Amino acid sequence: MQYNLADLHTHSRCSDGLRTPTEAVQEGIAAGVRVLSLTDHDTVEGIAEAVEAGRQHSVDVIPGVELSAHVLDREVHLLAYFIDTDSPQLRSHTEILHGLRHERGAAIVDRLNQLGVPVTMKEVLSRSGNSPLGRPHIAAALVDHGAVLSEEEAFVRFIGDRRPAHVPKPRTPADGVIELIHAVGGVAVLAHPGLSTSDAILEKLAWVGLDGIEVYHPSHQPPQIEHYHEVVKHYGLLPSGGSDSHGGSKGPHIGDCGIGCEAVDALGNRAAAYA
Repeated sequence: MQYNLADLHTHSRCSDGLRTPTEAVQEGIAAGVRVLSLTDHDTVEGIAEAVEAGRQHSVDVIPGVELSAHVLDREVHLLAYFIDTDSPQLRSHTEILHGLRHERGAAIVDRLNQLGVPVTMKEVLSRSGNSPLGRPHIAAALVDHGAVLSEEEAFVRFIGDRRPAHVPKPRTPADGVIELIHAVGGVAVLAHPGLSTSDAILEKLAWVGLDGIEVYHPSHQPPQIEHYHEVVKHYGLLPSGGSDSHGGSKGPHIGDCGIGCEAVDALGNRAAAYA
């Protein structure tokens, strides 16, 4: 346990997590986290609750969001910190993303039906509730329907990348997303680059205004962490880190991975330049 640990990548039920924003803060407290950022996918709906919970328990909660973007044909995820969650510009962007997510979900369900899997959008939406619709919700509906035994099987057999019912996300140019993040007073940090992001993509992002890289992530091995520290130095970027915890017994827990609070100060100082 690190006394100055900041976990800057967490999720709640407002997107694809399994806990409320308040429960996320409580989990952070139990783990010794001093600074936490709630970074749900394409939504800021849980931020106000998380901030209030943090205020009550003396935990700093950084307003955040994880936004999908594209560099050429490659999808990347950008973590935005210190954003103005009341910005009409940001709200408009997330509303458009929610609509696109719904359209994509409907297209995936249509392909599943063509493959003989009679899952319905009603069943899918019953799993997503008011949160942005994503493939995990479709996977959960497939389990409920009895088409597969697990969500992992749903991805492997049907809805994972390059699987029979896969439908790609509409392309959202990364430069435009970074520009939006800056416009609402935030900093843009590339999430978990070790999962799928090449150094060539990193270079392109650095040239269009990327502020930082998630150096510390549960999927990153020590050689990768060392490499991303070098990338940060080379491009004048800032390091970040977080658990990417979604809750539940599987996967990382809040506080399992993060970064020192001094890194939060550096990100905040960078964000102040955009405010």
